[in-house]
Order: sequence, then structure tokens, then C-alpha cells
Amino acid sequence: MDQFLHYFEDQHFVDWALCPTPELNSFWDTYLNEHPDEKKEIEYARVLLSQLKQKKENEECDEIASLYARITQQIDRRRTKKSLLREFIFPLLKYAAVAFIFLSLGVLLVNQRNNSRVLAQYQALKVENNETEARLILSDGGKILLHENESTVEYDQKGKIIINHKDTIRQKSSSLQNEMNQLVIPFGKNSSIRLPDGTRVFLNAGSILVYPAHFRDKTREVFLTGEAYFEVAHNPKIPFVVKTNDISIVAMGTSFNISAYPTDRSVETVLVEGSVVVKENNTNIFRKDIEMKPGELAGFDRESQETSVVVVNVSSYVAWHKGYLQFESTELNRIVLKLERYYNIKIYLDNPTLGVRRITGKLMLRDEKEKVLGVLASTSGISLLKINETTYNLK
Repeated sequence: MDQFLHYFEDQHFVDWALCPTPELNSFWDTYLNEHPDEKKEIEYARVLLSQLKQKKENEECDEIASLYARITQQIDRRRTKKSLLREFIFPLLKYAAVAFIFLSLGVLLVNQRNNSRVLAQYQALKVENNETEARLILSDGGKILLHENESTVEYDQKGKIIINHKDTIRQKSSSLQNEMNQLVIPFGKNSSIRLPDGTRVFLNAGSILVYPAHFRDKTREVFLTGEAYFEVAHNPKIPFVVKTNDISIVAMGTSFNISAYPTDRSVETVLVEGSVVVKENNTNIFRKDIEMKPGELAGFDRESQETSVVVVNVSSYVAWHKGYLQFESTELNRIVLKLERYYNIKIYLDNPTLGVRRITGKLMLRDEKEKVLGVLASTSGISLLKINETTYNLK
């Protein structure tokens, strides 16, 4: 225990835990390699200290570290004045400090569970294959059908909702904190929405966006099932948070794509510009938040519960919101799945081995689906057979 407490007295360690820099990361990575027997205690001590930063996320790193340093310095001065404090009281203070951090950690876990319960309200939401009309479901129970294949929803500065640039709806004002609307887009349709804060969201087929009629809290928080491209309105004081069943993405003002379909093995976040932080929703205290850079893809594997980051060609992941698919050495299985969702059709591969064939090319999604499928078949070197209006075979 004394060795564990020793880390809390090391200002160099405290700086690393609260405000890591490349230099500090390099130093402690080297230290861990040279002292593998301390790795477990160091990681645990770092997690505990990092909770101070999460608790005061609106304060600057220097202010948090300075506060911690002032507390330890005051204790140190008292230690030099009285041996009694040094021999008896200070150890007790150290244990009390660690107990306080454990208590803070407990509060954090309770808050995570509360957030999970809020998220659970929307985890059951999904788009059924037999749904054919996009719809906007208001918090007061009102339902507005969106008949167009590509619909638009916009909130103006006066709180009015404008549908497809022509129909105007005034939503009843409410003081309820949980006043949430739902934009439900079935397979075969897509939509875009301009939220009350000015953020623009493009929803792909088979997606649901749950959002507040008014952003009142210290965060702008929405919930997503399916796939969406976000152009977040910049506001450094109020983060924009996208929650899915598995991860949360925190942004200030940036552009990124999230694919979080319930049936997919992984949740993929692709950053186009700006920066975002990816946080796993699980309660593992040793999890690491990931700050992404433009051009990166963060993939959360639902089976392993781990996130990996790779550099990608972002156009291959975000071009759909502009009306086309661009792929580069992409497996046919992946392309077929995107087309099935976009057109609400079923495409069978006559030979399962065709699915791993890699294709490079471009498909214009706004063309007739038979033309698009014909281009895909030609590019793949295979033939297309139409079974009926919603079923096709590639062989």
C-alpha cells in the first residue's frame, strides 16, 4: 500500500495522470517497461487520479494539477514542522485521500449507471424491415409522415419545424428535461435534419435519431441507431455528444460519420475534420478514451469490447451522404450490405466466395437501382439476375 500511495506524492506522476503530454507519456512508458512489476499499481493509481480531471472537465489541466499540488504542499509543510504529523497524521491523511478518490470513483460509476438507464430507453429502438415511411415523432406524441425518399427537417430560430422546405409545424413548448423527438428513417429512405443548435445530421437508411426539442443542459446530447453523418455547430462551451448502445462520441464543432447498426459486429466512427473523443459506454475503469485525428477510423468491436484506430480513405465511408458510394479494394459483401439498406432490397450471392472479392469503383445511388446493380455486377465481373422488384441474385 505504501508503494501505491507513493505515486500520489510524485508530482511528475500526478502531472502525467491529470495532464498527459507526449514527453510524459514517453517517460512513463519507458518506466513501465523497465519496472513491469509496478504496472498494475501505476495504472490503477493513474485511473483514480484521472477521475479528478473528469469531475472538473470544464477546468484547465494546469488549474487541476495546481490545485492538487497546493494540497500536497500544504501537507508537506506541516510534516516538516511536527514529527507527530509526519509519523502518524500524514499517513492517515494519505489513506483518507485515497479513500476520497475511491468514493469519487464510486460516484462516477453510479453516474455511469444512471446514464446507462437513460440510454436504455432508446436501446430497444430499431427500424423494422416492413416499415416503408419515414416519420418524425414529436415529444407530445404527434407523428409526421415524411413521404419523400430524401426528406429534410429543419428547426428555425423561432422553434418552428420546417418539413421538406415547405410545411411548417410549431411544436408545443415544454419545460420537461426529457422532451425528446425521434426521426425514424426506414430502409430504402434517407433524410437530413438541422437541429435547434444549427448542427446538421444526415441519416442513412434504417436509422433513428433521438434528440431534444431544445438543448438546455451543459451538453448537446443525441442518441443514434444506424448510420449518420454529423456536421456539428461549433460551441466550445457546450460539447456535442452522440450516444449509441456501445460508445459515445464527444465533439465541439467538427464533421464525422458514425455507423452503429444493431446487426453489425462493430461500431465505426470516421473523422473528417476537427477532433472527437470516443468513449466506451462500459464501466471498465481501465478503459481509455480515444482522441481521434482527421482521416482515422475508430472501430469498437462488440465481441471483444475493444476499440482499434486505423487510417482510412474517408470518402469510402462518408460519400453516401452526398448520393454516391466510393470504394477502394472493398469486399463485395460490404458493398452489398450498403445497397440492401439503401434500396431496401435483398441481394443474394450465388457463390459465398464472391463476397470476399475486392472491388474498386463508384456507384451513383440516385440512379435506378437496376442500373446501380448492373454497374456493380460489371465491375465485379459477375452477372445480375432479377428475381422480383426487391430481390436480386449475383452469380
